[in-house]
Parts: sequence; C-alpha cells; structure tokens
Amino acid sequence: MLRKIQYKLILFWFSFFFIIPLPFIQTLAEGLQGVSSNEAVAIYSGSIAYAWMLAVVYLSTKPRWLDRLIGLPSIYQLHGILALAALVLSWLHKIGLTSNGLIKQTGNLALFILIGTISYSLLFLAGWLTSRWFWLRKFKQSLEIIFKHEVTMWIHKLLLVAVVLVFIHVQLIDYITSITPFMIWFDGLSLLAAVNYLLSKVSWYGRKGQAEVKLIRNLSLSDQIQELTLGGQQSQQLDLQAGDFVFLAFPSVPQLRELHPFSLVSLPNRVGEFKLTIRADGDFTSQLKKNKVGTPVKVMGGFGRYQEFIDEHKQIVNLVMITGGIGATPLFSLIPENFSRQIYLFYSAHQESDLLYRQQLSQWNQSANFTGYWQEGRFADNFILSRLPKNWERQTLFLLSGPVPLIHHWERVLAHAHVSSKNIFKEEFSW
Repeated sequence: MLRKIQYKLILFWFSFFFIIPLPFIQTLAEGLQGVSSNEAVAIYSGSIAYAWMLAVVYLSTKPRWLDRLIGLPSIYQLHGILALAALVLSWLHKIGLTSNGLIKQTGNLALFILIGTISYSLLFLAGWLTSRWFWLRKFKQSLEIIFKHEVTMWIHKLLLVAVVLVFIHVQLIDYITSITPFMIWFDGLSLLAAVNYLLSKVSWYGRKGQAEVKLIRNLSLSDQIQELTLGGQQSQQLDLQAGDFVFLAFPSVPQLRELHPFSLVSLPNRVGEFKLTIRADGDFTSQLKKNKVGTPVKVMGGFGRYQEFIDEHKQIVNLVMITGGIGATPLFSLIPENFSRQIYLFYSAHQESDLLYRQQLSQWNQSANFTGYWQEGRFADNFILSRLPKNWERQTLFLLSGPVPLIHHWERVLAHAHVSSKNIFKEEFSW
C-alpha cells in the first residue's frame, strides 16, 4: 500500500511538472528553427512557466478527485512550488529576450504581478512557513489588522490577471503565433483552465460536492469555541466521509464570503444535519458567533483522507489517535465509524475548558473497543508508549492531528521507534 500511495504522489508531481509543459516544448521545437540557442532557452522557459501557471490555476479549484487520491495538503504544496518555479522561469525568460511596445509592457506587468502575488501569499497563506518562524508569524498577525482574510484572497486572485496578461503577451508575438501546433495547444489549454475555473466558482446548484444549507444552531462551547450545526435539503449533495473537512462561506455576511476549511465533528444524520466545532483564531472565525440561525451557508466538500487511509489498511485493527486542541475535531467523526477496530485516543489541550465533548468520550470509554485518555497539558512520551497494544510498532495505524509541533514531534518519536511511515497519517492545516 505504501508503494501505491508513493506512486500516486510521484505520478502527481511528474504530471504537473513535466507532462503538462511537454506539448509546448515539442511544438515549439520545430517552429524555432534558426533562433539562437540563448533566445530558444528563454522562449522555452516562458512557455514552461505559463504551463505551470495554468496548472496553478487548476489546482486552486481544489479538485476533489485529486484530494481523495493524494490529499489537499499535497495539492496545496505543489500549488505553491509550481508558482515559485514559474516565477523563476519567468525571470529567466525576461532577461533572455528583448521586446518593445505592448509586448514588453504586458510581459513586464505580468511578471511584477507574479512577484507581488507570490511574495504576499508566502506571508499570508503559506502556513507551513509562518508556523516555523515565530517572528514571521508575529509580523503576519500585526498586518492582519489591515489585510483581512477576504482581502488576502482577492489579492491572491491577482495571479489570474498575470495569466491573462501572459496570454495577451503571447498573442502579440508574430513569430510565435505563426507556429500553429503550438498555438493550438496554448489556446486550448488556456481555454480549458478558464472554463474549469469559472465552473468551480459559479456552479453551486445541482453539483455534487457543493451545497447551500442553513445555519440550524450556533452554540458557544467556550469563549473561543463555537459549535455550528448546518443542514438543509442540499446537504445530500455533499460527499462526506468520517474525518473529512469542508469549506464554508456565508454569502450574506460581509467579510465571511470567502471559503474557509473546517473539520466535521459529526456526519450528517437522517435529516441531513451535521456539526463543525471551530475555535476563534482569526478575523473570519472570531465573527462566527454573531451569525444568526437561518443564515445561508455555502459548503464545499468533503475533503480529506483519514477514512481513505484507514480503509487502505484493512488488515490492521489497531488505531492510535494522538491529537491536541481543536485539532481533535476530525477524530470525533472518525471514532464512531471505526468501532470495528481497537481505538486508542490520546487527547490533550492547553486548558481543561478546551477539551471538547468529554461526556461523549466517557460514553465511548465504556466500549471494549475504545480506550481514551484526555488531560490538560501534553502527555509524556512514555505515558503514551506504555499504553499501546502489543506489537504496536508493526500492527498499528497512527493518526496525528492538531498543532504542527505536536504532529512533528510524534513523527520523530514514531520514526525512532521504527514505525513504518506507511502506518502514519496526518493532515496539517498549515496552508
């Protein structure tokens, strides 16, 4: 199974990095006869950069079929790396060629927008970066007073303007447009990317994986944590599995109109109602408690691979879940769906009041298939290791969730204990 997952990831990266630009390179090769080698390299660099920019646009639509294969964190990781790589090749393209007039203006403006958009996104959207440097995280938080998340998402969308400018830039170059096979690929892939992006934004009715529901209940579990119950006729259009997360937006509420990801704490019941538990960590989440019952909610999903990962290892019966804080939310939907296995839960929070659903945990603890521990403050490594089932190094799946430092710590601990990486799964919300 590890090989299967690795092959999926390798094929995923290889396809977007090499296969998508390949038609551009092949069709250009025959049409650039007589062009100097330096100029040809610059032209190839620009065409590859544009192919990668189209790939970035496609990945930004969060294709759910890809999420179920390799996970949205991997998709977002490639999304960011492709954008950076496209920026590097765009710069090589610029310094390797000379141009004038509108050709030069559209190319330069596209490059400047690309530089600005990527630099801004690295700070405000690349959580994997800010989570590793305290000073950078503080700097970001100070700027968020002005640059709210909705503003950030609109700035991020300027990448689309850069793509359009590059498209125009190429249409103005006579010796490129005369290469008919290249232009067929260039215009065709551009059209496909545009149509796919527009469909992802406007098709909210009658499409599987998208729904408009209502806020049924809005309950404060603590000063910082809200429990939202959503439901409606369209909830059956959502493709939800245990452990999934969905993207939410409130189209009628200012500053809450951009989609945000949150984990399910329960799957839809027989009347289509499901719950999410959310901590107020930013400008979007801090306003959720103000939303009134009946408020329309856009939902996209589900996304995630927790249940997929468990189902891929049918022969392993032990599940060990190590989690902290609000990161425990996906596990509350996973546990009741996997009682056919032996489940061990280790759940900690900074404050006792942040430990969610303790009554439900106590009820589960009465089952022979569930053993749960929860406490204020992190568990000592030996506390957890001494309470694992026999032969746990080889006969157990480990599900990690919560703060990034907690996840990385237990990855190191388990690696030191010679636990195979194929038996460990995580989904970091650091993007």
